[in-house]
Amino acid sequence: MDFWIIGSFRLRVMRLDSPSRQWRKGETGTILRRLLKGASAVTAIRPDAGRAGSNFKMSKETELKATAVFAESAGAAVLSIGGTWRLTEPFPHLDEILPRETHEAEIRVVPQELVKWDSSLPLFLLRVRAWCRGRSIRLNIADLPETLKQLFQLIATSEERAADAKPTPPAPYSFGRTLRRWVAGWKDSAGFIGRCVIGSVEFPTAPRHFRWKTFFLQMEEAGPKALPIIGLICFLVGLTFAYETSIQLRRFGLQFYMIGATGTSIFREIGPLIAAILICGRTGAAFAAHIANMKLGNEIDALEMVGVSPISFLVLPRIAALLLMMPLTTLYSDLCGMLGPLTIAVARLDVPVTGFLVQLQHSVSLTDVVVGLVKSIVFAVLIGLAGTLRGLQSEKSSAGLGRAVTSAVVTGIAAVLAADALFSPILEHLGY
Repeated sequence: MDFWIIGSFRLRVMRLDSPSRQWRKGETGTILRRLLKGASAVTAIRPDAGRAGSNFKMSKETELKATAVFAESAGAAVLSIGGTWRLTEPFPHLDEILPRETHEAEIRVVPQELVKWDSSLPLFLLRVRAWCRGRSIRLNIADLPETLKQLFQLIATSEERAADAKPTPPAPYSFGRTLRRWVAGWKDSAGFIGRCVIGSVEFPTAPRHFRWKTFFLQMEEAGPKALPIIGLICFLVGLTFAYETSIQLRRFGLQFYMIGATGTSIFREIGPLIAAILICGRTGAAFAAHIANMKLGNEIDALEMVGVSPISFLVLPRIAALLLMMPLTTLYSDLCGMLGPLTIAVARLDVPVTGFLVQLQHSVSLTDVVVGLVKSIVFAVLIGLAGTLRGLQSEKSSAGLGRAVTSAVVTGIAAVLAADALFSPILEHLGY
């Protein structure tokens, strides 16, 4: 009876909440009387409603749970299953049913008061079969209902297909597939570099798509905001390099030549290289993440639809900002790197600051400084191209964004190191 009263009450409330209702003060008692009258009318129409509801609850409460009983008798092992098996309900565990070891060669599965079942029962039988296979025991399911056997065979077949390892392709096929992927990647990179060159050439005649706001923001990111970490790392690297160099030169009584050796190395190699690696890990990754996030939100497609080139709008401002800030950052890293040899010279070699500066002036020429600045310009182009290219190549997913950032950092650092390795023989051939 309560069931129908609640149902009628909800029905009446829903009607009163309709847009055409008209509330007036003093109608609360009338509304409640009508609700109770409606509930009694429904009860009069269905006098057995209360009993039906109670029977329904009783059937739910007294429904048999999933059972599985293992028994060995007269040289036979029997697994009896019964009750109601549902994925949403707990069912027996194998450790609680099956023994650790059995001497029987076969286990027969029989239904016993099996009421209802879904895919949880075939999955349970699949675990039983795996347990039997581990002990070389045969599982007999001939007594089960036909539909249950068919579903069990279907699930078992699907699992076996999924478990089968894919055959390893032959070596020529793998090599060809890898080579094809590399060629496609180099082709995309060449096309991207070509579009950047064309955009740079067209910039003086069509600068309207160049985003100056992005240019100045990226200058700040690659310049002032990156100075603390660059200064700290370059100082530590210079300090360690000067300390180890002084130890090696002391064996020959040439420890005072540490100033010239470390000064030349820092201005030509260490300063530009450390600055480029840190900028690549910091700014290059930010390039890839920002552009990949825009691609994930279909903003790149929107730019192309309105006729705005992503190269002019996104790529060129970032590369231009790096081109302007990278030489200045390299000079800063050179100065911070030279603080390390200065510290070692004053603390361990008892060289005054003026003596250190005089020795540095005689050892380091303007050519060494210019070589480092030229390297920094090339490194800036490589870092900007790597970060923006990986961002534009990113997949439209969060996982693709993460892979794009990782690939941008790895590609940028690898390109910087490869370029630095090429600089040495080229500069030696040119006499620098």
